[in-house]
Amino acid sequence: MKPVWIILVAACGLLAGSCASLSEDQCMTGDWAGIGYGDGAAGYGTGRFGDHVKACEKYGVMPEQSVYMTGRARGLTVYCQPDRGFRVGRQGSSYGGVCPASLEGPFLAAYSDGRLVWDVQQRYDRAQSAINDAERRADDIDRQMREAEARLADSTVTDDEKRAIRERLKALRDDRYSAGEDRRQAIDARDQADRDLSRLRARFSPVYGGW
Repeated sequence: MKPVWIILVAACGLLAGSCASLSEDQCMTGDWAGIGYGDGAAGYGTGRFGDHVKACEKYGVMPEQSVYMTGRARGLTVYCQPDRGFRVGRQGSSYGGVCPASLEGPFLAAYSDGRLVWDVQQRYDRAQSAINDAERRADDIDRQMREAEARLADSTVTDDEKRAIRERLKALRDDRYSAGEDRRQAIDARDQADRDLSRLRARFSPVYGGW
């Protein structure tokens, strides 16, 4: 089980600043080495210490910077590993330049590999979204065409109205064709992205593990 301070650090990070970086109990307990380690393992920059100072000042507590930074340096040795770099890149997360020079090269190489996967996954997702949009458009056009055809069959509709309905149907058929073409193109794009993802998975899984 992860220590409570790691869970809390992660939670506040996910909430993007919607909570203080540390709770009152954390400030009062003052496990600065552990908090620094957790921040380093999560990839936080040195500015995170300033967040902790702000969080704890209301309780009259000043974090111990040297102890915190020593713990953070230890945590960075966990974060700055190739498998983590690959995962960070694959998730589309940014890299804040936190790794020491001795670890940054392999980390960045793996991060770059992860970004390749992220970019292709984005292409896949955009194509799938385009497919869904085209199908919704087609369904809506089909509904409008059925309604127009039902109007044409209505004996109370005048000849002028029928001419307008036929013009409307012609435009709808053109739109329906365009929606079908958009769908076919999006399917081609999605299938290409899927093939690219399969190739990247075969290439990187032996190095970084499956995903």
